[in-house]
Amino acid sequence: MIKSRNKWMPYLFLLPGVLLFLAIGVYSVGFSIMLSFYNWSGIDFSTARFEGLANFRQFLLGDDPIVTRNFYNAVLHNLIIAVSQVVVVVPIALVLAFVLQNTKAATWYRTIYFLPMIASGVAIFYVWKGLFEPSGAFNSLFLWMGLDFLAVPGGMLGSSSTSLLGIILTSIWGGLPGTLILYYAGLTSIDPTLYEAASVDGAKKTTMILKITWPLLKPITLIAVIQMVNGAFQAFENVFIMTGGGPAGSSEVIGTLVYRTAFLNNDYGLASAIGWVSFLITGTIAIFSIRSFKADI
Repeated sequence: MIKSRNKWMPYLFLLPGVLLFLAIGVYSVGFSIMLSFYNWSGIDFSTARFEGLANFRQFLLGDDPIVTRNFYNAVLHNLIIAVSQVVVVVPIALVLAFVLQNTKAATWYRTIYFLPMIASGVAIFYVWKGLFEPSGAFNSLFLWMGLDFLAVPGGMLGSSSTSLLGIILTSIWGGLPGTLILYYAGLTSIDPTLYEAASVDGAKKTTMILKITWPLLKPITLIAVIQMVNGAFQAFENVFIMTGGGPAGSSEVIGTLVYRTAFLNNDYGLASAIGWVSFLITGTIAIFSIRSFKADI
């Protein structure tokens, strides 16, 4: 009898969490899916009208040209952020991981690099916003160095031609620590005897990196790429705080578009539809990344 009771005890401890997930998580997801087929202003669901695929046609197929333009503009910005992160963060993080591996004070440097991940995101984005102001640190530095052509009179975030660049810079800065830690962990887990054997065979340092280190780090790179792509398509608070998606939609991303559609335009059905299409896009990119890397592993 005691053994039987002990057998079920772990499940009893898990039960409250499972019930909470079912009550909130599953219900919210299901309601969001259902809502994407309705026209609802968010006041009283009895006023909601079932419209089938009308919400999806509105922004995917051009039924509403303005909404369609805003959606594809936002998707393009998310893609630019994702590609910029991958292209810039991966090589920099890999180089820094190599440097840390051969540094005696690696623990201290790891802590310093990791600090941005534990700091409050809202506070950090307000700091970045201040740095990009017309009289902020970046403009002041450019003017002091005599590089007046780099200074943006209205601030980097206040110009439609540079606002997205400001978002990209903060995204790169925020994505670097986690990727660096992943690569550092991957490098320290590689068996040193592999390098010793290659050295005995006369392999050069560059050959070891290309033939031993990089292939063994491909699973780490896959994880890093998927994380950055997911993060880029979930971008919201940095854009919302720093630019609000402006000026003139120049830094609009899917997150701010969904927020504006739901809470400012009171069209919760359309916002849900946009959110789910964004989810499918992110999942497709993640699956494509996994298959691409697995083909080389």
